[in-house]
Amino acid sequence: MAIKEQSVSHQRRKRAFDILCSGVGLLALWPAGLLIGLLIKLTGGGPIFYRQTRIGQFGKPFRIWKFRSMVVNADKLGVPLTKEEDPRITRTGRFLRKTKLDELPQLWNVWAGNMSFVGPRPEMPRYVERYTPEQREILKFKPGITDMATMLFRNEEALLRGTGDVEGFYLRYCLPKKIELNLQYAQRAGVLRDIWIIVQTLCPYWLGVLIIYAIALAASFWLAYELRSDFGATRQDYEEFRRYLPWIMFPQLILLFWRGQLRGLISYFSLPEIRRTATALGIAFLLQFGLCNFSQGRLAPTRSLLLMDFFLSFFALCGVRLAFRFLREYSSKSKPANRDAVWRVAIIGTGELATNLALDFASSKTAHRRVVAFFDDNPRTWHKRPYDIPVIGMPECLLNAEWQLKIDEVIVALPEEDPERLREIREMLKSLPVKATFASGWPVLRPLES
Repeated sequence: MAIKEQSVSHQRRKRAFDILCSGVGLLALWPAGLLIGLLIKLTGGGPIFYRQTRIGQFGKPFRIWKFRSMVVNADKLGVPLTKEEDPRITRTGRFLRKTKLDELPQLWNVWAGNMSFVGPRPEMPRYVERYTPEQREILKFKPGITDMATMLFRNEEALLRGTGDVEGFYLRYCLPKKIELNLQYAQRAGVLRDIWIIVQTLCPYWLGVLIIYAIALAASFWLAYELRSDFGATRQDYEEFRRYLPWIMFPQLILLFWRGQLRGLISYFSLPEIRRTATALGIAFLLQFGLCNFSQGRLAPTRSLLLMDFFLSFFALCGVRLAFRFLREYSSKSKPANRDAVWRVAIIGTGELATNLALDFASSKTAHRRVVAFFDDNPRTWHKRPYDIPVIGMPECLLNAEWQLKIDEVIVALPEEDPERLREIREMLKSLPVKATFASGWPVLRPLES
């Protein structure tokens, strides 16, 4: 009974949040909507909005609103799902989908009560009909603009890229994973958790890394002033710090981006990342040093302060990366991986065994394997690049013909606690025209047949 009362209380708070935020959003974003509508009309004509029937809470159908991102009558030219290279998507539509701006009209659905900001994404009737009794539990919850699955399947079109049977692949592998994630969310639903999901949806991973780096670099620059004045910085020091900060921090961030330090997982850090960080900050230091001489101190502080900032920034960024690496290893017991060789290998798994395998292949002078990609069941690792090795998506992505041309071997490096999942993967690999082995510990690799 207490659980039911708590659920009703949560629903009331959630509805109040939805009404308030959707109302503010509709009022604040109507100029952006007007501009998007004008862009759609000018670049291809046709209707501005696209409406489609979806299944809502308790199986009730409703019409979902979007900005049109595909050619007129696209639903008659193919299946409702799209992959990255789908020719039905317009040029403007690609931009809208990439930025998620095509979802803005759903603020009206939230205001009307058909949807919430956070909840399982509503599916089309043809897909809901295929739900198992267990999966139909998800219909008890009001659908939303975003959810945990939307956030982790952010690049779903890239995930489906190269798939021959897009709809079959989606129904067999993507949809069950989405429902599983949404049922996990429902067990721990709350307003604060909803806000955190919204923040993560709006803020891409690289932007979060950028903010962390900017804070670390600003703190390092201020510490240089404190050290120069023996921790007795004056108001004049503060004014000088504020005036010079953009000229110091922006070149550092741009060069860190150039060296790929905003692209990979921040919790993976070793010698290659140290070299890239040092290179980016070193070039920034040389530019700032030249700026100091050219502007005679108007746009950059003294040379001694620049030198102190270089070393403090380097150690600050390394410290941040190492701290995140420690947290990752402490929570997941996994280690990093890296780069080069001839025999192209895909590894299923991103845990300790998988990353150690990749690391050994990269560091060994005698190994002829090069790890080109990871595949993992954990959506939180997808589309990240630990040590510049991409985590593509779920293991079933290997069924795409495109990947079968890019690899020579698949190594399964998953924990043996889930024998049913290992059996599924073994059966799947039997259909692939590539070598497949199972790792029960490095360097023990077993062939698929065993």
